[in-house]
Amino acid sequence: MKIAHLSCLLMFLVFGCSTPKSNDENTDIENETAEINPPPNDKYFMQATDGTYYYLEELVGKRVFINYWATWCKPCIAEMPDIQSAAEILTKENYVFFLVSDQDMNKIKEFESKKGFNLTFAKLNGKIQDLNIQSLPTTMIHNTNGKQIRKIAGAVKWDSEDMLNSLREVE
Repeated sequence: MKIAHLSCLLMFLVFGCSTPKSNDENTDIENETAEINPPPNDKYFMQATDGTYYYLEELVGKRVFINYWATWCKPCIAEMPDIQSAAEILTKENYVFFLVSDQDMNKIKEFESKKGFNLTFAKLNGKIQDLNIQSLPTTMIHNTNGKQIRKIAGAVKWDSEDMLNSLREVE
């Protein structure tokens, strides 16, 4: 019986956030359109909660850590303290960190305010599924040439010595 309960718990943890929810759920489209006014070049990738637009091509020269998450995803939230710790260490090593969701900007801002993490939260221009992401959290690492070199699905202990060393190996 204990094995059955453990198996069920393990399945929940592994597949609990396996399908990203659409950002259309409980979203006021008019409000969202009014809230995010893309600049004339509408190729922007994401908009931070402070209003700053980020284009991947403008981040060339930096190592870029992008974690895709959602407010409803418990494993996403559970790994955020480790991401913040890793960011504090690796920012000095030419890394920039983003936590990106396709949910409503107000929902992202509310989460950011409640949780108090010192990270750059942003809204994706589009849907997470459009990036061929099948589960949350998913993290993509880009090298200094702007090329995505890693895609890691699932929660990770980002501030472990092994993971920090792995991230430091990115050129």
